[in-house]
Amino acid sequence: MRSESSLLKKWIMLAFICLFVAIAFSACSSEEKLLDMTYPYDESTIYWPTAKPFKLEKVSWGIAEGGWWYASNEFSASEHGGTHVDAPIHFAEKGRTIEQIPLKEWIGPAVKLDVTKQCEKNRDYLLSVGDIDNWEKKYGKIPDGAWVIMYTGIDTKYYPDKKRVLGTDKTGEEAIPELSFPGFSPESVKFLIKERNITGIAIDTPSIDYGKSKEFNAHQVLCGADKLALENIANLDKLPPSGATLYVIPIPIKQGTGAPARVFAIIP
Repeated sequence: MRSESSLLKKWIMLAFICLFVAIAFSACSSEEKLLDMTYPYDESTIYWPTAKPFKLEKVSWGIAEGGWWYASNEFSASEHGGTHVDAPIHFAEKGRTIEQIPLKEWIGPAVKLDVTKQCEKNRDYLLSVGDIDNWEKKYGKIPDGAWVIMYTGIDTKYYPDKKRVLGTDKTGEEAIPELSFPGFSPESVKFLIKERNITGIAIDTPSIDYGKSKEFNAHQVLCGADKLALENIANLDKLPPSGATLYVIPIPIKQGTGAPARVFAIIP
């Protein structure tokens, strides 16, 4: 009798393990539920007008002397361009650098605030606390550890067209006065930091501060609170307003103020 009971318990345990593995595999490996939210890097990648752009040099690309194929490249670029993250050190003297941020901190619930209609009317639109309130009235309080994402529609429609994304296709200092794109208001960032327990904020433009910002107040507030930023996030039109989990995997550059990142979401 004991033998049969023990065997039954083992079978039940095995069934639970198999069920758990099946659920985990289904959730993490289904192509339909994985959303890539990263722009690839090439000569068209959008950077701040004063920053060094991405450059790829083919060092070896062909048949080696021994008769086999061999390919190798060298690349260089500024930290802040394309789909990339900002570490707190970017705008906070004593803030953490990229490699000091634990991997688990880059993962969290995705909260998408759709302000595309407002941005169509005003390219310099600033996300307000009212926009956050409107989202919470529909979907509930922003969950702890969330990535709060401002969906402007700018990158989704126009990336990598520099003039349409940045407001100008000029480079260098002469481009700065012509920058025009939406961003987070400092008030909205303060609210998210003081009233909600977020991991960071993200946006589908080159900066969490709007293009005409002179003092980068959203950056100052966010980084001063030791929080994270993600810029030039792709495919926001395919992300649901709530329920998804965002994974942000930056290159762990030692002493890095920012870094390119592979970003994806798991959608329920």
